[in-house]
Amino acid sequence: MFLGRFQHTVDSKGRVSIPIKFRETLAERYEEKLIVTTDLDQCLVAYPVEEWRIMQEKVKTIPAMQQEVKDWLRFFYSGAVECPLDRQGRILLSPTLREYARITKEIVMLGIFNKIEIWDAKRWKEKESQMPKNSEKIGAALSGLGL
Repeated sequence: MFLGRFQHTVDSKGRVSIPIKFRETLAERYEEKLIVTTDLDQCLVAYPVEEWRIMQEKVKTIPAMQQEVKDWLRFFYSGAVECPLDRQGRILLSPTLREYARITKEIVMLGIFNKIEIWDAKRWKEKESQMPKNSEKIGAALSGLGL
């Protein structure tokens, strides 16, 4: 399971170091390769290959007749890139992925159960600052789930 928040920098070639804690999880439970794709929150999301396959099986069961589902499938899958970890534990974020998420130099990586979100640090601060304003909505949604 991926947990925690880590700040890192993207080098001039677009490489980013995966936090040691996340690398340990990958080494213990998964292949050392991630599938990185775009997320609707204008960040990137990285899945271990095994988790990507599990999600893919679930996605196959969704009826793709609705336009919204078709749009999401196009968006989600067309942005996906396989990113193996190099010897230094880094992945290469393509220019297209970095441009979509507005990633320049400073990033924040969030461990969220079976995936890792990758945010431009400035955009994450903006998103994080909005959370207290939305606390009632968030609380209601969680309450509806029994949390």
